[in-house]
Amino acid sequence: MTIDEIQKEIVGLEQETRMVLAALKARLPVMLEGDAGTGKTELAKVVGRALQQEIFRVDGDAELTALKLQGWFDPPFVLQKGYQWETFIPGPLTSAMLQGGVFFFNEVNRAPSESLNAVLSALDERILNIPRLAAIQAKESFVSIFTLNPYDRIGTNPLPKAFYDRCVWIYLDHQPLEKAIEIVRRRTEEKDAELIRSICRIVETTRNHPLIERGASVRAAIHIIRMIQSLREGENALIPEEIEYLCVMALSKNVKPTYDTAKSPEELVKEIVEEVMSKKKPFIL
Repeated sequence: MTIDEIQKEIVGLEQETRMVLAALKARLPVMLEGDAGTGKTELAKVVGRALQQEIFRVDGDAELTALKLQGWFDPPFVLQKGYQWETFIPGPLTSAMLQGGVFFFNEVNRAPSESLNAVLSALDERILNIPRLAAIQAKESFVSIFTLNPYDRIGTNPLPKAFYDRCVWIYLDHQPLEKAIEIVRRRTEEKDAELIRSICRIVETTRNHPLIERGASVRAAIHIIRMIQSLREGENALIPEEIEYLCVMALSKNVKPTYDTAKSPEELVKEIVEEVMSKKKPFIL
């Protein structure tokens, strides 16, 4: 799959895609860093498919141990046959190395820091030591892709410093308005271009508003459009107040006001919706 073919599956991110492919071609591990909704996971999945290699995915969480990454021995079989490959159940990291696949570690900073030490030798020397078994050497085609949200402070852990030296770090930002519109159009198949543009403008304004520290992503726009489509099935029209309610429902929990404002997220979202909607003709849905 060429870069042009990849661009048919993912909107924008042309330069980021080229950098990811170049790093993986050089057998360098890639860290995709960015806020929620910037396309990290989607880019990793599309690039993984483009390589035409099996993808071994892991999602970081507090319960992810080194054993779950590397693999473990089946106790009943160990009692019968001892510690050998036949009694070993490989984890996703070991499987990716043995088969020369793509090791995709999503939200790596949600995993315990000590568990990530199991990954470090695989990144650097492409070797993994499995206690009581052997040291395995990764196949030539083995590559690693990680994602990380640096703005998420809840349930996350600092990465070992060695990670910063071993990975190629590629930052993903929120897509500009026209790209966001195309993403929403593809994901929802909505025909009303003016509706998509207005909802995307509302979402984008939450990220640029002077009284908002953190705004929403294109995911929120997709959710709003899908809600409108669902309601449209049983209604002939939605009045502006209903669209405003949908926006408040979808955006208020994704909006963090600045410390020096007394306005609530709901108030700020309502103001944004009214400002954007006032510049547009009433929607006929």
